[in-house]
Amino acid sequence: MTKPITSQMYHFTQNNPEGIGQDSVPALLRRVATTIEQLGPVEVYDLVMHNEVTEDGADWPSITVYFDYKNSGEPEDDEGDGEDGQSGQDGRRGQDEPGVS
Repeated sequence: MTKPITSQMYHFTQNNPEGIGQDSVPALLRRVATTIEQLGPVEVYDLVMHNEVTEDGADWPSITVYFDYKNSGEPEDDEGDGEDGQSGQDGRRGQDEPGVS
């Protein structure tokens, strides 16, 4: 029998706000970079880009970041205000604490 996997990591999904510029990948990458910097010392394991097509046919990309905290393994205080297009596990708007997977 194989040993069960016991490690965990955090993740968040982020997109640009809906509307003009929602399809801008450079803006999305800058937004994700800013969020990673705000997390403090983390090790990023993977970035996965997704694309949703809205009802009006517009692209709306998002990026999911998988990471772990380098020091204590615990997230720092949450200072977000929920208006930056960031979400937790699978939401599109608002801000949640990074998810654990």
